Amino acid sequence: MKIRITKSTILFIVSIVLILIIMAIIGIDKIIKSLLNANPVYIILAAVLQFFVSLIISIRWRCVIKILGYNCNLKNLFLLVLMGLFINNITPSMRGGGEVFRAYYLSKLEKIPDGLAASTVVVERVLDTTIFLFFTLFVIGYFVITGFKYITYLILSWIFLFSLMAIIIYLIANKKLLIKIVTKMSKFICKYCSLNYNEEKILKSIDDFYNSMKFFKKRRGKDVIITVMLSIMWYVVDIIKLWLLFLSISHFVSIISVATVYLLTLLSGVLSITPSGFGTADTVMILSFSAFDIPPSIAAAVTLLDRFVSYLLPTVVGYIAMLIIKRELDKKKEKQ
Repeated sequence: MKIRITKSTILFIVSIVLILIIMAIIGIDKIIKSLLNANPVYIILAAVLQFFVSLIISIRWRCVIKILGYNCNLKNLFLLVLMGLFINNITPSMRGGGEVFRAYYLSKLEKIPDGLAASTVVVERVLDTTIFLFFTLFVIGYFVITGFKYITYLILSWIFLFSLMAIIIYLIANKKLLIKIVTKMSKFICKYCSLNYNEEKILKSIDDFYNSMKFFKKRRGKDVIITVMLSIMWYVVDIIKLWLLFLSISHFVSIISVATVYLLTLLSGVLSITPSGFGTADTVMILSFSAFDIPPSIAAAVTLLDRFVSYLLPTVVGYIAMLIIKRELDKKKEKQ
């Protein structure tokens, strides 16, 4: 654990240095001037939308769980989503590491079998990734035609994300292969962390997972439509949040331009080794906004404001949410 914390700290410091270098090239005085003139009302609205996005994801997650016949406490799901954001923000890449913890703590808080809890998170991830890949394909096509300095990096990120999703779908379709991989990984983790290896429990969890995935496949109707609509909705609200940050510094920009840059920024974070895509994603965001004739100082100011609203606040609140979840679990253990 100490080694992991040290690596994360080093990467975080490297990320900060990269951002400072970018700011120095653009002109720190210009960026500070834009930030000092920012309207706090729009920043507060953006922060509210940030947590509204988490609420949408929580409601969507509840719909997915409902399809399996379980009814979960929305407050617990909201806390788990916030905790997932915290974990995503302190691990490399963006929106990637918190899902495992969300599934684990969901099974503990709501007494849902491990395999079923994992399947709900997998369904969410596949749904989000499919919608994201669909939208970003058009964005990449646009930048291929118009020209963009980092287009090769973005194409590689898209291919990597598409390949990752294809591997997940392939594993879901091949139960024997998944069992082989999961059991080997479990043995290694148990040996490394000095835990008891329980193959029977692992196989039961995998069976539960597959049974739930079959149930999702057969399911049609209102719940599925609502789940898809909520998935699209949280992307839209997240884009509006970024657009509000431009309004905060009195710079009007097309929301289509903001949506394009937003998708490219998320895509650029896929291959990033820094926490939450720090440095890499920020560079792409500033350069992408510049491609839409937005002054670099304005682009940098908005990027910093977005980091405050989308990274710093969720990280602090997510850490608090994790402490609340652990306290709730401790209370349950005491009652047993």
